[in-house]
Amino acid sequence: MRTPDLIRAALGGLWRQKARSTLTLLGVAVGTTALAYTLSLGVGLREFIENEFKSRREFWLLNAHPKNYGRELIPEKDIPPDEIAVGDDMPPDRRDRLRQKLIQDYQRNHPPKKFVLVTPEQVAQIRQWPDVDEVRTSQIGYAEVTFGDSRQSGMVYAGRVDDFEPSLQSHLLWGRLPEPTADEAVVSELMLYRLGLKTDEQMRTAVGRKLRVTLGQGEFARGNTLAALLSPEGRRDEVSRGQAEVLDRIARQLPQHIDKFDLSDFEKAAVKAVLSPKPKPADAPKKEERLSVSVEVTVVGVSRLPEVKKPDPTDLLAGSPLPPAEVLLGPAAEATLFARLPQHGLGYTDVTVKVRPGGDVERVAKEIEGIGLETFNSIRFYHAVKREVTLISAGLNLFAMLSMVVAAIGIMNTLFTSVLERTREIGVLKAVGARDGHILWMFLLEGAAVGLIGGLVGLAVAYLVSIPSDGWVKSLIEQQRNEEMLTKTYFGWPAWLPPAVLAFSVLLTTAAAVFPARRASRVPPVEALRHE
Repeated sequence: MRTPDLIRAALGGLWRQKARSTLTLLGVAVGTTALAYTLSLGVGLREFIENEFKSRREFWLLNAHPKNYGRELIPEKDIPPDEIAVGDDMPPDRRDRLRQKLIQDYQRNHPPKKFVLVTPEQVAQIRQWPDVDEVRTSQIGYAEVTFGDSRQSGMVYAGRVDDFEPSLQSHLLWGRLPEPTADEAVVSELMLYRLGLKTDEQMRTAVGRKLRVTLGQGEFARGNTLAALLSPEGRRDEVSRGQAEVLDRIARQLPQHIDKFDLSDFEKAAVKAVLSPKPKPADAPKKEERLSVSVEVTVVGVSRLPEVKKPDPTDLLAGSPLPPAEVLLGPAAEATLFARLPQHGLGYTDVTVKVRPGGDVERVAKEIEGIGLETFNSIRFYHAVKREVTLISAGLNLFAMLSMVVAAIGIMNTLFTSVLERTREIGVLKAVGARDGHILWMFLLEGAAVGLIGGLVGLAVAYLVSIPSDGWVKSLIEQQRNEEMLTKTYFGWPAWLPPAVLAFSVLLTTAAAVFPARRASRVPPVEALRHE
């Protein structure tokens, strides 16, 4: 038999069994629809994640900082053995756990005086890497802020804020951002509120006025400490500048008046031993240490706080463009303030690395960690979300494939029934010269035809269903994010998807036809002709 004759015989067999063939095609079409739909959704969601992450500026920014939050931990060998000793009368795994915990507690409670920073040499090394577009250095510290006669403490950021983020200007209530070369600052509305400026009119008048920022032990540090010790509630920030100055003078004169207190001689000697300066060896090198430094800046802007929202752990792209500080200083303050303190003058507390869009962010992060720093970037969240979507898509695809297998079982049943009903036809075909191979191919072609027609119908239905589903999925995602997404479609139809689904459908239905086809090809001609 020629190939066209085989095709006509296969399609004729399906046409004569219209009802059964239609139900079989329907099962294949439903399975193909489910498979194409889930594959398209999985591809679209992965593209959505990649587009939403990589099209945002934050994805290409790496935050590099010293390990252990800038503190060099005490080595285990330098810890007194009795502080981390654990008895031997317990299982080894418990002893190891307890010992490691004791080491961590000792390191946390006994931080060394050495303060670790990102060194200029490390910054220069990062700038040389090919995928690095820009490196910005900054300093963050806890400082004392004085405005008129009011004082408060808060976090201070010194670095590039003029173009830190394109939308930063929109977060200003009044004024502008600091110039890079001027001693200027942006103050948050919270800091002004704590300094006593309660109304909009009062906050607006802060623009153009002077603000003093003191880093280190603070101005009148002894007076501030004395206020915290003597006041009933431990008040410190509420003490005015004038009160702190008076208390500082009292604290300085206190050691000279110990004898006037109603104390025993032993108690007086004990207090004097604490308050008296320790004698230094004659050969000790003289070292000038600056305990605190101050800078006077002009307030040029007032920033608003980010809106308070209920934390959403699934909202991995959320964030504020504002640096985490209540006073934002320009780069000029880095030299006039932070660089004058010994603990800050040898490096930076924070470095922001901008990777060239399209570059290898993960490789840059590993290189930064390779020179002894820690990094923070959304690349970990990106991989985690993409992995979860891939696993969910794989599960949905598995269920869709199971529905295809069910359809294949239906095809086997249909063809087995067809073999029984067409036994006499098979005998006639063999009597006129058809060989076993021809009969085998005829039934295989029937299975392939069911897969091809059902696959085409399923692909068409999946594409049509994905159009309204796309709008539904988009509305669900935008309800979670409360903002417009950059992605316009959440179903992906790459060029490989339709041929792959169609090929899978045809191969599965053809494979399902193998066993019935072999049985049909082995029917003896004489018995087939006698079959009623």
